[in-house]
Amino acid sequence: MIIPPQTLSFPGAPAPDLQLQQAGFDLTLAKVERIREHAALRPNPACLDMDNSARVLPETVELGWNDDGAVLLGPDGGESSRAYLLTYNETISVPADCAGIVLPRSSLMRCGSVLHSALWDPGYSGKGQGLLVVFHPIRLLRNARIAQFVLWRMEQAAARLYDGQYQGENLQPPS
Repeated sequence: MIIPPQTLSFPGAPAPDLQLQQAGFDLTLAKVERIREHAALRPNPACLDMDNSARVLPETVELGWNDDGAVLLGPDGGESSRAYLLTYNETISVPADCAGIVLPRSSLMRCGSVLHSALWDPGYSGKGQGLLVVFHPIRLLRNARIAQFVLWRMEQAAARLYDGQYQGENLQPPS
């Protein structure tokens, strides 16, 4: 069962009334990072394994906002696509009896871009990220609505809550 989004809280949302949708909550753009693609820039490629002991994530470069608060993204140098790591403004806290998914807004797809995300496990809390793959140049403004978070209730609470590397990601430490 989908959880009604109006029953949830999304700290960091720049315009909650506008972001509230019928079945989910729009996530907005806080930060854009380009994933470095060339082997010469990183001697060891990204690596995934069974127990994360050999995990290596790719290097990223944060892109700055131009004078009008926008960033221009797209394929360049003859590439057919370009990958970017996006960070959302909103803090998401997934209850113990729920799981979440992030889906792209249809306008993003109509602009020639796709957004990928993983399942958000019970107990996760943080300002999550998504992978944007751009096939056609697109200009994104800071705080643009780019995705929709949908929360599903499970039949019972999870026996174990998320406690992985990304717990608390992109949250500022308390002062």
